[in-house]
Amino acid sequence: MPTYWIIKGLLLLALALLAVLVLRPVRTAKHLAVRRLGMLAIIVFACFAVLFPGILNHLATFIGVEKGINLLVYTLVLALFMQMASSYRRDAEAERRLTRLARAIALSNVRPPKASPADQQTPAAPPSSSGETPGLSNK
Repeated sequence: MPTYWIIKGLLLLALALLAVLVLRPVRTAKHLAVRRLGMLAIIVFACFAVLFPGILNHLATFIGVEKGINLLVYTLVLALFMQMASSYRRDAEAERRLTRLARAIALSNVRPPKASPADQQTPAAPPSSSGETPGLSNK
């Protein structure tokens, strides 16, 4: 019974990289380029598996997987997880940008309250019995 240590190590390494990608914030266009290159590599690998199944079987046996199709399935499952993580991060960033935009629009449309006619016509204050102006004290 084979121990499959190489494929276990490769899969765990790929999952660890996936976890790092999910937790790291997206700030630059470099991430977009890495994501595109990763997808291109997976497509090339899938084409290679279709055109040369014998070589894929040898590669699979070398790294501890019984058949080449199993290796292809492992790779596609990892690609699916990476795509899901990438979509999650992109959606989270889009929501943050949308929230900032909504706040900016809401703050730009704020109008000061209009003064009512009653506020503009302040009645004359009656003189107090002590001779002081109301609201002004000598404290």
